[in-house]
Amino acid sequence: MSFLNTNNLPAGHQVIIEILDAFYPGSIVYLVTNEYEAIFLRKSVYRDMGFGSEDEPGYSLKQFIIPLISLPWLVDIIENKFWKKPSQGRAPADVLHYGQVFDGEDIEVRFTPNCLKEFEPGITITNYSRAHGRSKYSTFTIPYYTLRDKKLLQAMKSV
Repeated sequence: MSFLNTNNLPAGHQVIIEILDAFYPGSIVYLVTNEYEAIFLRKSVYRDMGFGSEDEPGYSLKQFIIPLISLPWLVDIIENKFWKKPSQGRAPADVLHYGQVFDGEDIEVRFTPNCLKEFEPGITITNYSRAHGRSKYSTFTIPYYTLRDKKLLQAMKSV
């Protein structure tokens, strides 16, 4: 996999938001788009653990790609199925995930009660159509804090 270089994006790519990650000191989360894709990128400070190497000088990268047309659907699920009260149309308590196919890519969004940290609720987005490393699919986790307080959801809506 070839990672995006946020300092030198390919033509047609645009950084929608850049957020200091509250859960990993020194890490940055980006939402980047092009004509067809939404790309979530997390740059984490590289720590030499005796295996692997830096993906970018000083950083390890996690990149996650979904079809751009799936963003309004994700926003709708987060706001209307996960965040609302049951009386406002929230999903039933036993429904923890939703899935749909966009441009041939199988996307799922799942409520995650311990998202990057114990007792920190959030979501995990899975793209079953794009492999990552040895896995047959790719995932990206986003705490509600990042969506609400760091304005990532607002940025997703602006696309």
